[in-house]
Amino acid sequence: MMRVDVPIKIEDAVKALTYTIAAIGFLSVLRYAELPYSMLFAGLCLLSLYFEYQRKFLVPRWMLNTATVLLVAVTLLKMSMDNLVVPAIDSLLVLLAIKLLEDKQFRDYMQIYVISVFLLAGSSLMSMDIIFLVYFISLFFLLTLTTVFLAYYSQDRSITVSASTGLKIAVTSLAIAGISLPATIFLFIILPRTNYPFLNFLNRGGATTGFSEKVSLGGVAGIQEDTSTILRVNMKKIDDRYLYWRGIILDHFDGTTWKSSLRETDEAGKGAVISGRLVHQIIYLEPYDGKYLFALDRPVSLVMRNAKKLPGFTYAAQDVLMRRVRYQAMSFVSDVMPEKKIRRGPFLQLPAMNRGKIGELVDSLTFGMNDAEKVRAILSYLGRGEYRYSLSRLPLSKDPLNDFLFTSKYGNCEYFASAMAVMLRMAGVPARVIGGYRGGFYNETGNYYLVPQSNAHVWVEAHVEGVGWLRVDPTPGAMGSFVRAGDRGLLFRARLFLDTLNYYWNASVVNFDMGSQISLLMGLKKGLSLPSLLFVISREVAGHLAAFLLSIGTCCLLLYYLIAPQKPLDRRVLEAFHRKMKKLGYERTNSEGLEEFVARIEEDGTRQRAGGFVCRFQELYYQDKKIGKLEMARLRQLIRDI
Repeated sequence: MMRVDVPIKIEDAVKALTYTIAAIGFLSVLRYAELPYSMLFAGLCLLSLYFEYQRKFLVPRWMLNTATVLLVAVTLLKMSMDNLVVPAIDSLLVLLAIKLLEDKQFRDYMQIYVISVFLLAGSSLMSMDIIFLVYFISLFFLLTLTTVFLAYYSQDRSITVSASTGLKIAVTSLAIAGISLPATIFLFIILPRTNYPFLNFLNRGGATTGFSEKVSLGGVAGIQEDTSTILRVNMKKIDDRYLYWRGIILDHFDGTTWKSSLRETDEAGKGAVISGRLVHQIIYLEPYDGKYLFALDRPVSLVMRNAKKLPGFTYAAQDVLMRRVRYQAMSFVSDVMPEKKIRRGPFLQLPAMNRGKIGELVDSLTFGMNDAEKVRAILSYLGRGEYRYSLSRLPLSKDPLNDFLFTSKYGNCEYFASAMAVMLRMAGVPARVIGGYRGGFYNETGNYYLVPQSNAHVWVEAHVEGVGWLRVDPTPGAMGSFVRAGDRGLLFRARLFLDTLNYYWNASVVNFDMGSQISLLMGLKKGLSLPSLLFVISREVAGHLAAFLLSIGTCCLLLYYLIAPQKPLDRRVLEAFHRKMKKLGYERTNSEGLEEFVARIEEDGTRQRAGGFVCRFQELYYQDKKIGKLEMARLRQLIRDI
């Protein structure tokens, strides 16, 4: 006779799993939902838990139904064609909390699960990062497990099962989910798909702030404090000094703000013949509040559906980028764009201002020089030690350039670039400002550049007669500030590792389209070669990866040890006795008592020693004595003596 496991009440298991499923649905949309709705969900959820276990009060259903109707009405009023998903997510969160408050029946539990799945689906309309896969697998497993428990619950709420039985149910549910995954992957690969993003209209309003068609003095500083990722560029590593990601040409300056006056029909850049090293890029651009497409300077071609080419080797999408986009670009790595004939007027424009002190400074620096010498002289002047780079306390007066050049003498990149461009124009040299990103962190594991928003940058292009457009970057410390990441610490390396997983998730799953299906089919014909999905891991990265996986494994084992139901000592020692007797050729049946089992042992010595163990074990067990460590050691010694 053995003691039973700790009993688990089916009703308690269903409730615990239900709240866990609701929590996963909530976490999947937490970064997209508006803060008041998130706080309201958390508050109602805590209130529901209090009512659940105190059982002192139940909210009447008519009140909850009334709240639901009002919620739907508010949601419909908030929705617009520019913002459909976020109001729906907010409403689903509150609706989920209302369902948790109810006195739940079988139907209510199923509705909670459906709403949680809808929340996860809503998060996929906003972003499909690899964290979505974590939430999806967790929800998939928990829904399978909960469905089994709910089947018991629907028959009798008072049913209880042992902890070992509950563990077996969990393992079986995991096995069911695991068996279905190969079929899911197969269907994912073979189902026809289209490159047309027909659900893009649903998630307007989900982009983050980024570059626009205007750059105001001091306006880039806010972007440069944002560490979120804007670009991932799959390409071979190149010299750091060429890492300029071209996006916007800004030619018109009103004294504080640069904007583009170029039209699509302008000829700027169309006659240029660029030479140099050709670099192929596959670019993943995160959503931002703009439509410009960034590529390595200078991009001669860009392939993306509905992308349009603009003057000066820049490109843009048709609409504001509300979702991550993937495109390919070909760029010539060069500091010079040899465009000999240009319309000089737009690039010599200056705001209605007196030349004043800036004009006097330009005259003193460039008197008697040709265009190339003027560029070098002004660049050398701004590069002197008295001008310093800063993101704080920027000059924001009515005349910020004068303040920058003659008073504060510190600023960020748009101050240096603006000063350079204005001074060049005053000297008669056509100039324009280019907006984009500078540098990036090269991920050796994934073979791609990771470019954060903080690398936002503007620089200058000056037109030198007989040479063409020459890239000039007057910002001091531009190389050291934006490029190197080798000295980053362990947290940065962990972030880079997670970003690698996210990159391959986006490249292999999120962007798996009809072209990928055709390539896979052709690969099967040739013997299934998929080099694009393979990557080389250095010894250092492999060491960090091994340490990471070892840590995760250790934590999982420790967690299992802490939460897994432990067998009582008497049961464990009895199982050890059964194993020893089985090795000796004696196996006890389910209906056989211990003394009856020992009595049929033929060999006298074995029977006597086994009987000694049984006698001592039953003495402790039937007298309901707790088996301590000392008694456990004596019983194990009796087993070893058999």
